[in-house]
Amino acid sequence: MTDVLIVGAGPTGLMLANQLARRGVRTTIIDRHSGPALQSRAMAVHARTLEIYSKLGLAERAVELGRPGYGANMWAGGRLKARIPLNEMGKDMSPFPYVLMLGQDDNERIMGEHLAQWDLAVQWNTELTALDQQADHVAATIKDPDGSTRTITATYVAGCDGSRSAVRELNSIAFPGAPYEHAFFVADTEAVGPMVADELNVFLWRRGFHLYFPMKGTNRWRVIGILPKDLLGKDDVTFDDLIPTLLHVGAAGLSFTACHWFSTYRIQHRCTERFRDRRCFLLGDAAHIHSPMGGQGMNTGLQDAYNLAWKLALVISNRADDALLDTYEAERRPFAQKLLATTDRAFRVVVSENWLAGMLRTHIVPRLAAFAMKRTQVKRAVFQTLSQLGIRYRESSLSRTLGVVPESAPHAGDRFPGSA
Repeated sequence: MTDVLIVGAGPTGLMLANQLARRGVRTTIIDRHSGPALQSRAMAVHARTLEIYSKLGLAERAVELGRPGYGANMWAGGRLKARIPLNEMGKDMSPFPYVLMLGQDDNERIMGEHLAQWDLAVQWNTELTALDQQADHVAATIKDPDGSTRTITATYVAGCDGSRSAVRELNSIAFPGAPYEHAFFVADTEAVGPMVADELNVFLWRRGFHLYFPMKGTNRWRVIGILPKDLLGKDDVTFDDLIPTLLHVGAAGLSFTACHWFSTYRIQHRCTERFRDRRCFLLGDAAHIHSPMGGQGMNTGLQDAYNLAWKLALVISNRADDALLDTYEAERRPFAQKLLATTDRAFRVVVSENWLAGMLRTHIVPRLAAFAMKRTQVKRAVFQTLSQLGIRYRESSLSRTLGVVPESAPHAGDRFPGSA
């Protein structure tokens, strides 16, 4: 028996396990894979996530393993067109005024190691095969590594098991949306060129974009972009196949000396119809998936876990009514839907091949960004959005602001200023 069965040991599941364990909740965490991820596409860890890491005592370790990016640079036509100064924008808003370049695999390692503090460990090669929800518990059928099955009786089940979530499918929860027609690539490279060191560099071109994330080590860059059409459907695409395109749309002096890992993948845009089914919950990619614009995906899953954990802890310890758990969906699903809509619009502009979109992407957007960065209010708004510091739940049934409060003052449902 366990209080919460967590299915999936990616970043979202590991965050939920740590947050529940530190509140004394009995937790079991399983994953159908053989072990932690060895590579990952997600790279950006935003300020609000680092503030949550700080509460777990993990922020210092994360910063040590990662590489703070103090700015983002926009390139078009081989020229630097605009710079977004993240450290300047967020210096009075968070102890972490930057984007931390830290792969999903390293985030998993940090949180996975931290589980030992609570005498917890992930049960790998362990798969959820059936669920039976009762009035006061859930009976979960589990297949162990040796092929045998057993039943875990849990008070609640958390589906953190990705876009093909067994928890979602076993509860027959619809996952409306569609795949994008584009394929992406990701590569861990050694490269030299005009890229601004220790910062994100975005190369915009008429048919798409390339993102250069700085990594630990000398001249190490993770490159993410859209696979050119002439390579779609080709078997065994290699990084060498992409180099001509990268050099063609990059700036003068760009060259690659090594590629340590390369992969192609496709993405979808979907949001589940509900985040809760009686005693089962969906979090992270099991509940919502979207384009990589803004690097929000992994961070959003971690926020899901943070939101749900304290509510589960209060209900399980009989300090709150079960109705409290309904506020998880009420607060997180609207944000997921908004994020899905905004990233989808931005993605379509970035990948559109018509003439107007190409002009917008390579000429107008960089100029607007350069102009906007001269205005303090715009810079603060941009940092609040990217960093997820601006997420608020003023409309939640839990939020009640008494009296007349100036709009500029904190309201119930807001993140407390300067929190860490």
